[in-house]
Amino acid sequence: MKLTVDNFGIIKKAEVEIGGLTVITGENDTGKSTVGKILFSLVKAFARYREDLEESKDVTILSYLEEIYFALRRVVNITHEIDVRDFFQPRRLQNQLRLEYRMAKDEALFVLENARSRGIEIPNEIFSLVENNFTKIEYVLNEPEDKKGAINRAIKKAFYSEFKSEILQKGGDVQNAATISIKDGASDIIDISLNRDGSIRYQANEDLGFSDATYVDSPAIIQFNNMVRTSKTLFDDTSSNRLSVPLHLKDLSSKLSDSMYGFFEFEMFLDDSEMAVLSKRINGLLDGSVDYDLDKKDFVFNRDGISISSTNIASGIKAIGMLDLLIKGGNTKKNSLLLLDEPEVNLHPKWQVVYCEIVTTLVSCGVDLIITTHSPYIVHALKEFSVQKGIKHQFYLAHKKDDLKFSQFSNISENISYAIDLLAAPMHELNKKSVDDVFSKSNFDDME
Repeated sequence: MKLTVDNFGIIKKAEVEIGGLTVITGENDTGKSTVGKILFSLVKAFARYREDLEESKDVTILSYLEEIYFALRRVVNITHEIDVRDFFQPRRLQNQLRLEYRMAKDEALFVLENARSRGIEIPNEIFSLVENNFTKIEYVLNEPEDKKGAINRAIKKAFYSEFKSEILQKGGDVQNAATISIKDGASDIIDISLNRDGSIRYQANEDLGFSDATYVDSPAIIQFNNMVRTSKTLFDDTSSNRLSVPLHLKDLSSKLSDSMYGFFEFEMFLDDSEMAVLSKRINGLLDGSVDYDLDKKDFVFNRDGISISSTNIASGIKAIGMLDLLIKGGNTKKNSLLLLDEPEVNLHPKWQVVYCEIVTTLVSCGVDLIITTHSPYIVHALKEFSVQKGIKHQFYLAHKKDDLKFSQFSNISENISYAIDLLAAPMHELNKKSVDDVFSKSNFDDME
């Protein structure tokens, strides 16, 4: 599968193969993380557009039911007529008619007729209103789904959650739309243009085909899990005064907490399964395990009968422990997409190599993985383990050229040494300067 991105944020042009292991390296501010967030946003948009369709219908149906309820309230004392009040309570009636529309409509008319037979004056206009609004509701329930419109809305919301207003390039004479296209071999899957007037041109023949996507960045999420889980996301709400977080953070928070359900107890995770074996290896590496303590509502590190709260867990243990939590939560299934953003930030070079061995094992188990990094250790180790395990892999270098405003991606899969040398260049220069300083001082001493 090939992703092509043009004029999106800092990226001028990027063509990236997705499948197996995809590594994107380069300096800061070159758009490395953007590719992962684009894919995460698209996977989530396709997963959530149907919910958006249902939500749109629910809002319309509720408005018709509320019109009936408030009209009834003006002519019937609902404090005393409990049966009328309870039946026509909008949300309760909405749930009932979704289960059986015809039965709900017949019962609505029966409740009104029964009230009238008890001497309650209910104008004919109320009966007409019920008939008319239920006819409108039936149309809403049966109307063709505006799939394209729902997907457009979901894409807008997902992109806003991850990028806010930083999608289109800024500065200079830039006028082009941001475009995203995805092809799977000879087949066109997705073609999107995000225009400067806020509109989206969208065409899709298929969805991406991933069962789910998980975006992992800072392990600090373990420490602030409760705060994130109770927050709104920018995908769901842009107007609330409550704390809002990007969709990927809340998604990750929920998935990490899923580990408490103990998926290893189910048949899908037998003790000798590859994922169970990998989890045990991680626990052996850490000489303990990171777990979610339901009583404390906190992540803890358990070692030799001692439990350490999330606040005091070392960042490196959190970073590797997060992988184990995702495995235990059943979130590293075959055909899922895992996106890891600069994991080296919290890892000693030795553990960077171990981390790479773990994630390449996930790839060999069927997880598609994208990792962004500016660590030469990570780049080298991922290449070595990919070759050893025989997994599909591709490496890209994000770099700025010419005007230094926007970045491009180059495929370096056949020669990663260029990227390693580039990433290690500052240390080489520092070493050279130190050597030069030594020789300069030595020459000066000889002159004395």
